[in-house]
Amino acid sequence: MTVSRNISPILFAAVVVLTSSCASSQAGTAGSTATNDELRVVQPKAKKDPYVITKDELMDPAITSRDALTALRHLRPNFFTYRGPTTPNDYKAGHTQISQDYGPLRPVDELSAMNTMTFVEVRFLNAEAATGRFGLNANGGPVIVLVSNKDAR
Repeated sequence: MTVSRNISPILFAAVVVLTSSCASSQAGTAGSTATNDELRVVQPKAKKDPYVITKDELMDPAITSRDALTALRHLRPNFFTYRGPTTPNDYKAGHTQISQDYGPLRPVDELSAMNTMTFVEVRFLNAEAATGRFGLNANGGPVIVLVSNKDAR
């Protein structure tokens, strides 16, 4: 019993110290303005669409100084992932191709001679979507569509 009597005053003193410290911090904030106590609302960055490169991304100075092939590889490396051959008869089957404004399909190497300044957006069509859009010309591979005209959809 003597131990509990010795702990009670210590416990009481600790509770008094804690309540007084909490009361002083609440009193200090009561007099402050509402703008200091408000939480700042931070807008999260918009999620990038993994299949579309926007004009804003293409206009980044670090991107405009590069050729289109290097810029697109930097922005979306998954556009150029080789998925393997789709047939043993055609060695080019399954390779990525490009199309400007949904026009004829061309080899992806032609991107190295282009810049990104004229593109409104760049879209990636997986093999199924490319076959649906371009038919057998897609050759079982994905297509990168370079949109330079807003009306080309």
